[in-house]
Amino acid sequence: MTDYTRTPSAIYDRIGSGYDRTRRADPTLASEIAKLLRVEFPQPVLDIGCGTGNYTIAVADRNVVTIGLDQSTLMLRRARAKEPRLDWVAGQAEALPFADRSFAGAFCTMTLHHLDDFDAVFSEIARVLKPGGRFVAFTALPEQAEMFWLNAYFPELMRRAVERMPSRMRIEASLSRAGLRLSELVPFNVPERPVDFVLYCGKHRPELYFDAKVRGNIFAFTALDLAQEVGQGLSRLDEDLSTGHFAATTARYSDALGDYVLLVAEKA
Repeated sequence: MTDYTRTPSAIYDRIGSGYDRTRRADPTLASEIAKLLRVEFPQPVLDIGCGTGNYTIAVADRNVVTIGLDQSTLMLRRARAKEPRLDWVAGQAEALPFADRSFAGAFCTMTLHHLDDFDAVFSEIARVLKPGGRFVAFTALPEQAEMFWLNAYFPELMRRAVERMPSRMRIEASLSRAGLRLSELVPFNVPERPVDFVLYCGKHRPELYFDAKVRGNIFAFTALDLAQEVGQGLSRLDEDLSTGHFAATTARYSDALGDYVLLVAEKA
């Protein structure tokens, strides 16, 4: 079991004030989520682990009634300040504070790797979904993350990050136990000019990782006690970029499986 020195909620309470500087909603991803949800206005959907509400707001801007839920009160204050017209609810994914069949759909972005009890969370999602409702989860599967070139420079950080990423088999089995059927997997690749600086944001722009503010809003760089490895990795990355060796170092890594994936499940 990976030893995290701080809990996810504590981490996000601490970084919440600067989160929006580097973690804006990717418009292509937001549009894909809205499309995959297949809901008709004004049927509501739930954003689970909404953070400061960037994707809640972005999906709502696509004519979807969206409610945001998060356990971090600081994140929710930021979300509410940005868009007071939406509903922002404090709560845990394992015990959703909503009645049965309250939502036509639900989604989450980069949340699955924070969850400990998938059966509880997916059972709660199934409970609050209406029949035929869809759940869309944006995440990275272990086999995708193992193909990030970050592994060449931050091997222990990536080993621990991959360890936290649930496999498709684990996700599908837990969804099935909850009464949800995995129906679709849609690959998603990091764009050339990202606006949401997730873990692999520097795929095409490795210089992003030299920015402490970018690293500070990425859970893997923030939550793990690996300052020495990060410093050494950045030094090697800087040297490889300077000497032109970067291309050779990263040539063995591939995005053939997609960098991330949108998993779509349906309630029978």
